[in-house]
Amino acid sequence: MEELFLNKEHIARFNYMMEELGFTDLRDPYWRSLVFIFTGDERLFNQRRSMVNFVQKEINSDLWFDGTLSGGEQRLIALAYNLFTNQDFYEFENGKRYNISPLEVFSGVDEAGYQLAKNAIDMRLQFY
Repeated sequence: MEELFLNKEHIARFNYMMEELGFTDLRDPYWRSLVFIFTGDERLFNQRRSMVNFVQKEINSDLWFDGTLSGGEQRLIALAYNLFTNQDFYEFENGKRYNISPLEVFSGVDEAGYQLAKNAIDMRLQFY
């Protein structure tokens, strides 16, 4: 599994966030892939407390799609949402949808984001 991480700092942040969430079992592919993406991007990692409810172990998905993230970060968070929920769209309260497509995710991220997204899929599907 270590070969999927971007660097040693990514591994350290991943272990730290999993510990913050109280997870000792790393076999849950949903949380593992979500935490993998959050900890692979410094800005997402720094915003983790507002985007994830650590006490109730829930995602605050309404904040994930509020338009405050950069384009690349938005695509990474959309992939995290897809890998966590198995949904290919996020539906706002007004019925509007944010569609999540692999092409949009991969064409809208930089090289590090591309590697992070690709490896997050491997992490979710347990291909390591």
